[in-house]
Amino acid sequence: MKHRRVVLAVVFSSLAAVAAPAQDEPPAAERRGIKEAARDLLKDDESSDGRGVHLGPFVPRVDVLSSGGGPAGVLHFWAPDIGGAAFDFHASAAYSTYKYQYYDLQLGLLPHVDKRLPRIDTGSNGLFPLADIEKTASAPGFNVYASARYRDYPREDFYGIGPDTLKSNRSDYRLQDGLYEGVVRFRVARLSVLGRAGVLRTSILPGGDPNDPNVEATFFEAGAPGLVRAPDFTHVSAGAWLELRDVPGNPHRGASIGVAYSRFDERNGRAHDFNRLTLDAREYIRLGSNRHVVALRQTASLDRPDEDSTVPFYLRQTLGGGRLLRGYPSFRFRDNGLLYLASEYRFEIRPKVELALLYEAGKVFADAGGFDFQRLRGAYGAGIRLKSLRKVHLRLDVLRSAEGTRVQFKLGPSF
Repeated sequence: MKHRRVVLAVVFSSLAAVAAPAQDEPPAAERRGIKEAARDLLKDDESSDGRGVHLGPFVPRVDVLSSGGGPAGVLHFWAPDIGGAAFDFHASAAYSTYKYQYYDLQLGLLPHVDKRLPRIDTGSNGLFPLADIEKTASAPGFNVYASARYRDYPREDFYGIGPDTLKSNRSDYRLQDGLYEGVVRFRVARLSVLGRAGVLRTSILPGGDPNDPNVEATFFEAGAPGLVRAPDFTHVSAGAWLELRDVPGNPHRGASIGVAYSRFDERNGRAHDFNRLTLDAREYIRLGSNRHVVALRQTASLDRPDEDSTVPFYLRQTLGGGRLLRGYPSFRFRDNGLLYLASEYRFEIRPKVELALLYEAGKVFADAGGFDFQRLRGAYGAGIRLKSLRKVHLRLDVLRSAEGTRVQFKLGPSF
């Protein structure tokens, strides 16, 4: 794929500049240009005001909205501390190579560090709402704000529900949803607490990938609840994130623990009411120095539908892709319950270049009775990361599973 070749070129040109001396050195001016480009890629501070490249309140970026969406051009409008008061305004619009669209708006007292952009989870395979709680955990103080988000993701994959779905049953659908919320958040010492409530409106349409059949051509309503009629929901969520890592974006020691609870109520019926509990724990153990680190992660999530209710297929948590169980395709497994375990041995060959050996395992299950360590699906491999002292910027992971070998280029850390 073209965008993968571009990222691969950036990775290896940066490695050449940062990690290894040249055998036949280029002219001094060219050498400085390569080194300066690598430094710009791997620096910690974007600029003196923390916004990086910007034109007044407009901040352009390139990002990945969700698994399978490809790189996207993003334009932020960011106005923190308007008129010197503690009032912020943020809006963004994004469009990707695969026609993924994302639009959002927030106003009020927004969680942000210095004047940097607020951090918002845009993916459809994140652990809702824990992914947003983690992203805002480093912001200080008290926050209260209104938020609106619209997504149009035309190539979402679906293989069926349960741990034994077939790779050959891959189909796709188009996800359009709007989320309108009020959010309250505060941080005390290293504990961040967040509460949110709002309305979720969703439409499920035929997918846009010409290589895959649409979900309705492969599955019926019984195998994909919510396919015939995607209900609107009201939801209430609360959660907390305890941050004990030395540097959250590039940890060498410490731990973090997150927990969240959500209630989803169908607005025009009771066929899809459910509760969700999500847990995430991570530990980092130094082996003598910061150059050698063992990183561990344990994640679990369980949706409990009310009696005679079911969870819509597109809201169930998933395994596979760049976040959880990376040796499998995105959205490969989904069900009411999820268990994921990961371990990495990380070795810094330079402070800004890291190698990693990876092993992970996980499963999905229908109810609490399936929460055990039987029949876990595993994957193993290796990775290389380019980073600064404060955060991981790029990573290349190669993992092997029962369904083949996957090569992934991602922005940001694995965990």
